[in-house]
Amino acid sequence: MLVLPVVLLGAVLLPAQAGAAEPEPQLVHANTVNKCKLNVRAGAELASQLLHTLTCTNYTTCTQPAEKDAPCGKPVVGGRYSCVGPDGKQVTDDRWVPVAWRTPQAAYVALACAAFRK
Repeated sequence: MLVLPVVLLGAVLLPAQAGAAEPEPQLVHANTVNKCKLNVRAGAELASQLLHTLTCTNYTTCTQPAEKDAPCGKPVVGGRYSCVGPDGKQVTDDRWVPVAWRTPQAAYVALACAAFRK
């Protein structure tokens, strides 16, 4: 569709501009120290159904916008898990972040085990 400006008494009226650009969603993937494996689960528990295992080269997106020191928004508290964090140290945590896997169904990944990129 071709949009032409309308000239009105020497003024150019352009189509309405969208507001400030929305930030791009944060991408979530596995980190290399966990052998490039990050489980996507149907709930924030280790016993929740396994939906998929992400690798270091395939991603999903966070469903919440990033916040200061929270790359995937505010995490939810759920079941405890342990893994090797991106810094190479063993961690035990209970924070999970919601991700878009089978939207609108809920899906979560273990926050401490994940790697993030924009």
